[in-house]
Amino acid sequence: MEEKKYTIDQLGELTGYKRRTIRYYVQQGILEPPAGRGRGGFYNDSHLKRLSEMKALRERGMGLAETVACLQDGVDRETPFPRQVWARYEIVPGLELHLSRDMEDQAGARISRIVLAIRSILEGGKEP
Repeated sequence: MEEKKYTIDQLGELTGYKRRTIRYYVQQGILEPPAGRGRGGFYNDSHLKRLSEMKALRERGMGLAETVACLQDGVDRETPFPRQVWARYEIVPGLELHLSRDMEDQAGARISRIVLAIRSILEGGKEP
């Protein structure tokens, strides 16, 4: 059976991805390049399948790197992936501390003291 051919616009409509995102995935090696060159290039069912699988995993909260690893490892796509929740502390503009909610629950008061100490050091003060 012959595979269908899709333009990048058609592929985007079918998967919900923007043209720019599809091109980025090709550039990064996450998605195979289209067959043909230039305006004559086209995508096929394997591209559609790959992007659809990626979309399903991303919608379940998986990051791009995890999604790619999952697809490369052939992990069962029906297994639910728990969304990780992270706490974010801005120390100073341009510097953030990210930690899991579990860690925050266990060491919340100590984390707050650490953040204050780092701010003090970076702002030119002495350690508390």
